[in-house]
Amino acid sequence: MAGSRHVAAYSLIERWKASWQNSHKSWTWPIALAALILLLPLGVIVSGLLEPSTPTWAHLKSTVLWSYATNSIILMLACGLLTAVLGVSLAWLVSMFEFPGRKFFRWALLLPLAFPTYIAAFEYAGIFDYTGPWHLVLRSTGMENVPHIKIMNHTGLIVVLSLVLYPYTFAACRVAFESRYGNYMETARSLGMSTRKLFFKVMLPMARPAIYGGSFLVMMEVLNDYGAMKYFGINTFTTGIFSAWFSMGDLTAALRLAAILLVFALILSWGQGYTEKKFKTTESSKSRRSVPLKVSRKKQWLFTAICALVFFVAFVMPIAFILWQLGMLKDPFGQPEWFGITLNSLGMAALATGLTVLFVVLMQFVRLLDQSILMKYLGRSVAAGYAIPGAIIAVGVLAISGVLDGWIHQNWLVGSMGMMVLAYILRFSGVAFQPIQVEIAKRSGHMIRTAQSLGAGIHKVFSKVYLPLGKKGLITACMLVFVDVLKELPLTLILRPFNFETLATKAFEYASDEMLMKAALPSLLIVLVGLIPVFILHKSLDHA
Repeated sequence: MAGSRHVAAYSLIERWKASWQNSHKSWTWPIALAALILLLPLGVIVSGLLEPSTPTWAHLKSTVLWSYATNSIILMLACGLLTAVLGVSLAWLVSMFEFPGRKFFRWALLLPLAFPTYIAAFEYAGIFDYTGPWHLVLRSTGMENVPHIKIMNHTGLIVVLSLVLYPYTFAACRVAFESRYGNYMETARSLGMSTRKLFFKVMLPMARPAIYGGSFLVMMEVLNDYGAMKYFGINTFTTGIFSAWFSMGDLTAALRLAAILLVFALILSWGQGYTEKKFKTTESSKSRRSVPLKVSRKKQWLFTAICALVFFVAFVMPIAFILWQLGMLKDPFGQPEWFGITLNSLGMAALATGLTVLFVVLMQFVRLLDQSILMKYLGRSVAAGYAIPGAIIAVGVLAISGVLDGWIHQNWLVGSMGMMVLAYILRFSGVAFQPIQVEIAKRSGHMIRTAQSLGAGIHKVFSKVYLPLGKKGLITACMLVFVDVLKELPLTLILRPFNFETLATKAFEYASDEMLMKAALPSLLIVLVGLIPVFILHKSLDHA
């Protein structure tokens, strides 16, 4: 009798396992197929190297290809180095020393990150233009003979980009100095090590993963940039892709340039991963926050002045210039076109955000259920989308759209909203991946197994266990993706439908036509929305 009950129970468990596995497959294959479709543009980019050479490509190769490569490398490395110096120095000051305004600067020095690089380029160029506020102030004070600051060159662009991108390194190093290695700092202090030696001998070597990680993000942003490069008249791979497609109408040449740029991005990504593994430092399980040192009054005010100067130049000055430009317009908010453009931006950002976060949530859930090699690498590939410049993704999507339109003999996909949203999903899945991974995947694995053992179906596990655990991560992911879509320029410029404008494209259009005052309103709106992820970043750093 007892044996028959055990047999019946065993049979019931086996049937339940079979039912779960069947449901599991019904979730796995659609998500795997969707991921493969998303990754198709990258395959098309690589295949572009196999296409026959065209006259346009031969011309580009013999004339400007070398300048594309050298300019891209110089800007990338110079910005990476300058942001590392700025970010590490400022993070060390606010983490190590007590001085007036320290608590304010801990978060205020993150604010320049709200500026997209192309908007920063417009504003700084306008500030130091001969008719801009810098020279107006000099002339009004009788200092007409002060030399003109020439900012529209390589050096000026490096400084401008570094001023808005240094927060990447600052944020990473602030966490390293304040939280991760606080116990090492306290031990070194107790042994009588000087502040100088503590920085160079202990903290700087231990913070190398943070420095390299921040510099990697900076260099990827430089590679992805189009608006600032175009406005400053500096040719890089991104501007070359636009020129090959829009000016010369040669998609094959654009694909080849995109493939070379993809190689740059992959090398950077590999280098970041290699350095992270090589210089990984073991954190103590009892790591505690460091206690700021008290220094002389003279040094305190010196540190305050340094932080205030960077904050003023990197954030206050461009914001003030935007507001000054708005004040010069008679009716900056009265143009009827702004309602439609803002609606376009918000609607597209909301649609792309919803689909991106939905895809990432389902991908993460399926990866928990199916821990096969296929799902493992598909998840990693999709998450790496943010490391690929938008121009590369856009050209790949454009090529696929052209092929499919040729098959159906209709022009339905090129310049369509659907293909633009597809590109956004690939580009920003990596942005949504991290907060969802932290909040859901790391905490819900055992709960899912428990729910399985209690006989819960896969749909119930997803809705009742998985999603509620990740509410905070989902909200964070939505806000981050929303803002990134709103700011994205190169991808939108290439793939947008005819006569479809967003705040980013309109700001770029006005600035390109030297109408900086008209570009002020969309620029201000983008910056204000860009403060959202900065606020999220500050909160996450305080809890790191």
